[in-house]
Amino acid sequence: MATGIVGFSAIAGGVALSVLMLPTIVRTTDEALQIVPQNVRWAAFGIGAYNYQTVLKVVLPAAIPSILTGVTLAIARAAGETAPLIFTALYSNFWPSAPPKGLLEPIATLSVLVYNYAIVPFKPQQELAWAGSLILVLLVLVTSVAARLATRQKTY
Repeated sequence: MATGIVGFSAIAGGVALSVLMLPTIVRTTDEALQIVPQNVRWAAFGIGAYNYQTVLKVVLPAAIPSILTGVTLAIARAAGETAPLIFTALYSNFWPSAPPKGLLEPIATLSVLVYNYAIVPFKPQQELAWAGSLILVLLVLVTSVAARLATRQKTY
């Protein structure tokens, strides 16, 4: 079993999932920024705002809900990914060592645990796989609700 930065580690798993999430976040951010009406931008320029002020004060606040939706989708996708974690973080039934060394060792991940327990013929492990799946779904739900609460518009 490989160890260190080159081998299986929590850092490698995190990097793999972040690379997996990046296209979704970039694409949804690009779309969110494009759907802000051009008239709104022109209005900001019309009252004397500089380009950076228009982007920071007008365009980004209008696009934040869509951007957070994209981030939520990326998190949901990464939460269910097993294959990248098998090849980067491997799997361990034991707690990692204290940081920073623990980040350079194989680590337990919920999606790989669900996969491992779902394919065994024993009922208790299969039930644990279902429980792990429920936890993953609940984590995505909580993330989605938190994003919606953070971006909801207040009406007075």
